[in-house]
Amino acid sequence: MSDIQIMRILVPIDGSDSSIRAAKYAVKIANMANADIIFMHAVVNPPYVEYETAGVVVPAHTEEARRHAEMWFMAVGDLASKQNVKFSTDTILNVNSAADSIVSYADNNKVDLIIIGTKGRTGIKRFIVGSVANSVVSHAKCPVMVVR
Repeated sequence: MSDIQIMRILVPIDGSDSSIRAAKYAVKIANMANADIIFMHAVVNPPYVEYETAGVVVPAHTEEARRHAEMWFMAVGDLASKQNVKFSTDTILNVNSAADSIVSYADNNKVDLIIIGTKGRTGIKRFIVGSVANSVVSHAKCPVMVVR
């Protein structure tokens, strides 16, 4: 059996308490494994935008999402810096599915572990909204740790 090496950890950040908790776990694991962290945020296209308003709504949505991501990245980056963990940040724009974006990003960036928060939706809300974490667990090629 070969040794397990964790060199690169991907942490999707959406500003939720669970994504911040996931970042805390990632920092702890990265510190122990001497791994790097990539904090990423996927900006999902706004649903149901009419063609006539897309030129105004989409750029405004994207800019607001980018501002929020930068605030979240500063917070989680501070956690990593305090533990001397190397990290980078990335905001992916104009995606149709956050889960697909996370899985693709992990594949393209040779990620060894994804640590993702879950909001813990159950029942009808989970059925209607779906679960990003569940989809990532189902489709990722690398191990996934889900944090509540």
